[in-house]
Amino acid sequence: MQPGTERVVALVDMDCFYVQVEQRLNPALKNKPCAVVQYKTWKGGGIIAVSYEARAFGVTRNMWANDAKKLCTDLQFARVQEAHGKADLTKYREASVEIIEVMSRFAVIERASIDEAYVDLTSAVRDRLGREKAGPLSADLLSNTYIQGFPCCLGEVAEQDCKEELRQHGLQQWLSSLPLEDASCPDLQLAMGAVIIEEMRAAIEAETSFQCSAGIAHNKVLAKLACGLNKPNRQTVLPQGSVPELFSQLPISKIRHLGGKLGASISQTLGVEYMGQLTQFSESQLQNHFGEKTGLWLYELCRGTEHEPVKPRQLIKSIGCSKNFPGKTALATREQVQYWLLQLALELKERLVKDRETNCRVARQLAVSLRMQGDKRGSSMSRCCAMPCYEAQKISNDAYILIKNFNSAGAHQAA
Repeated sequence: MQPGTERVVALVDMDCFYVQVEQRLNPALKNKPCAVVQYKTWKGGGIIAVSYEARAFGVTRNMWANDAKKLCTDLQFARVQEAHGKADLTKYREASVEIIEVMSRFAVIERASIDEAYVDLTSAVRDRLGREKAGPLSADLLSNTYIQGFPCCLGEVAEQDCKEELRQHGLQQWLSSLPLEDASCPDLQLAMGAVIIEEMRAAIEAETSFQCSAGIAHNKVLAKLACGLNKPNRQTVLPQGSVPELFSQLPISKIRHLGGKLGASISQTLGVEYMGQLTQFSESQLQNHFGEKTGLWLYELCRGTEHEPVKPRQLIKSIGCSKNFPGKTALATREQVQYWLLQLALELKERLVKDRETNCRVARQLAVSLRMQGDKRGSSMSRCCAMPCYEAQKISNDAYILIKNFNSAGAHQAA
């Protein structure tokens, strides 16, 4: 077995999740250009989610609703409810819990965000391959599956063939190449993993009405990458043999963990643009530039190998709430800061109490983060303290004590 192909990992990502939640509540929005908007004090509010029908008109996230309406006159909006003066995401969180409950019946789940989760299929795949007698895998079991890199000889396929015909041709070509008698074959294990994910996605839709996309590969990085290749409501297998061709034209910033400063530093330091270009550097060269640990990680990653495990976690690790105050709305007095800390604390208390009742666990630490207007770094400053109780006024007071040292105004001033 090729190193790095021991596991079968998938990433399942809900398609336009907030939109789907709103469409389930209001079926009249289905199959129509629509967007989810929060707040409406400026230009109709900010868009946080966009249906695929609306994307076709050029509508994107972070647009103002009024501007989006100019691009698509038929655009319909669903507004996020508000509580404590800020957006209330409760219904989206509760829908996410529904999905995770379905997924957890199939394999080990690591919840990554409100609308995506990693799945370790390794044991489930081996069990299934061990139980089922060797025989050709039917393409009917993979009716929504693309195989990245296939069909590998496009000369066999007419240029005018549609995407679905190409998908079917590539799937058949790949399935016919699998050694069905060898259960340890990495590609056969990926194929069985894809069958399980087809079943999982069908169960999610049947029980919640939500559609999702997925990527199946041998590690988290490749699974996340594969997930985004054929959306919506489809899944993509990324065999290890297809990685070099994909990486040859894949910008470094498209890789998980490399979308920020590290990715930019790699491109600038080494003068490279694509992930595949990193293979020209030796392990020691990468370690000289980026340190021993990161250098080794990059050396393996550019060859499609990564070892971060799927950590069994169906619950989020922390519960937090925040609010931005851009431009003229920036908080400028102690009273304003204390008022909004209390609003955030009231929401936090509600969610902590609900989590304690549902999941039988208690938070022990309070963390407060803030950004200063005009700080060009764009990073937040954070402080922590113990959380002895779930009492909103106490949480608010403790938060204020933690951050008041950041205040540059004199103690006698209201600013």
